[in-house]
Amino acid sequence: MKVYIDSREQDKIQTIKSYWADNRKKFKHIDSIETKLLATGDMSTSDGLVGIERKSKADFIVSICEGKLKKQLYELNQNYQFAFLLVEDFEGIMDCIIKNPQIHPNVIKGVTTSSIARNRVPLYYVGNFYNSFVLEMINKFYDGRIEQYEKEYTPIRRAVTKNEELLNIIIGIDGIGATEGNKLLQTFGNSISKIANASIEELMKVERIGKTKAEHIKEILS
Repeated sequence: MKVYIDSREQDKIQTIKSYWADNRKKFKHIDSIETKLLATGDMSTSDGLVGIERKSKADFIVSICEGKLKKQLYELNQNYQFAFLLVEDFEGIMDCIIKNPQIHPNVIKGVTTSSIARNRVPLYYVGNFYNSFVLEMINKFYDGRIEQYEKEYTPIRRAVTKNEELLNIIIGIDGIGATEGNKLLQTFGNSISKIANASIEELMKVERIGKTKAEHIKEILS
């Protein structure tokens, strides 16, 4: 079985290959590690059994703020039987949130938990152990599974529209589901900034948005 590393993972390619080369006897199921432009995820097995999205501190924050995380986890779930989100720098993320008050902790919590729950992609904080963790995890999945997953697999990126991306941002707010999110976008012309600038009274005019939800939306988006 081959392991593919996305060719854009320049800061990880050589260190992972070197770790595998130095410990090949431990990884009896991994025949080779190759670089390839992946349609989704940052690492995968050649048969599509395991797919992994890696997030550094900066990438994790940006992917949440730009509404990318849900899309990425959805694609992982659709393309791989076992999908994982590995975050390297938890302390750095918390430090970034503390130093940047515009990054509200509730947004990070809401988007992360809803993305993981809806797409069934578990998250692991792996710290400095990423290289060893990711290879050992992949190797474990192949204990007793080799005969089941021999066919070469090519993942396909799922298309996501702009409106779907906007909806992903809105439903990341705790208490706002797809129905409320769609009504908010329809009312305010598919504009996150218009929703953020709306008054509590204006928000309450949207069906299913009461005072509590309106105040929470203002708190998160302000």
